[in-house]
Amino acid sequence: MQMDVISALLETADLKILKFDIHNRNEMNYRNRTLNEHYMMTYIRKGSAKLKVEDKVYNLHPGTVIFIPPHLKHDQYKDSDEETEFLWWHFTYTIQHVVDVLPFLQIPYMYSLKNHKRFEEVFDELMLSMSRKGHLPNIILQKAKSLELLYLLLDNALGSVKTATESQPSHSFLSILLKIVNQPEATLSLADLAAELHMNPTYVSNHFKAIFGKSPILLHREIKIAKAKSLLEIREMNVTEISELLGFNDIQTFTRLFKKYTGISPRQYKELFIRTI
Repeated sequence: MQMDVISALLETADLKILKFDIHNRNEMNYRNRTLNEHYMMTYIRKGSAKLKVEDKVYNLHPGTVIFIPPHLKHDQYKDSDEETEFLWWHFTYTIQHVVDVLPFLQIPYMYSLKNHKRFEEVFDELMLSMSRKGHLPNIILQKAKSLELLYLLLDNALGSVKTATESQPSHSFLSILLKIVNQPEATLSLADLAAELHMNPTYVSNHFKAIFGKSPILLHREIKIAKAKSLLEIREMNVTEISELLGFNDIQTFTRLFKKYTGISPRQYKELFIRTI
C-alpha cells in the first residue's frame, strides 16, 4: 500500500533536464562540491574516477552510475591520467516545482548499471535529438528519451520493492502529501487532516514538517500558488476563473497570497506571458 502511494506521487511529478553532455577527461578534481536545487547523475562509459562522500571513497569503473542529490558536499576526481568518458545530466523531478519526489526512493550514491548498453544507446539518441534543430517532433522524442533514461537508472538503483520502501515515511503521512498535491483547490485544515489520522493536530504538523520540510498547510499553499502560476502562463483562463478553480473565496485573497509568494499580482504575472507569446 505504501508503494501505491509513492507510485501515485511519481505519476504527478515532472522531469526537467537542466543540462546534459558527454565529456572525455584525462584529469578532474572537484573538491567540496555541492549542487544547488538539482540532481546530477553521471555514468562512466570508459576509464575510471573516484567519488568521496563524507569519509567513504567509491571507485568508479565502466558501467558505474553516481547519484548526487542537492546540497551534498562531495569530491569527484581522477587519480590517473587515463581518459575517462562521462555521460552526465543535471535534472529535477518534482511536483509543481515544489515537492521533490526522489528522496522517497532511497537511491544510493553509487551503483552498477546492469542494462548499460541500452542506457548508452538512449543517451546517445538524446544527444542526437538535441542536434536536430527546427524539427518539432524532436520535442516529444527528447521527453520520451529523458523519461526512459530516468527509468533505466531508477530500475537499477532500486533493485527491489523492499529496498525502495526501507526507512520511508509512514503510509499515513505519504497519504496526506498525496492529498495535498492532488487537491490544490481543496480547503484543507490541520484539524481535518489530523482527524483523518486520529492524531493530535500539533503532532501531525510537526511530524509532517520533520519529514517533508514544511507544514502541511504551508505546503498546500505553495502547491496552490505553483498551480496558479502554471494556469496563468496560458491564455485560456483569466485571473477570476483561476481564483475560483483553486478554491479561493474571493479574488482579493488570491491576489494577496499570490503576491506574497511571487512579489507581483496574478494579473501582472499573466501579462508577462501575454507579451512573450
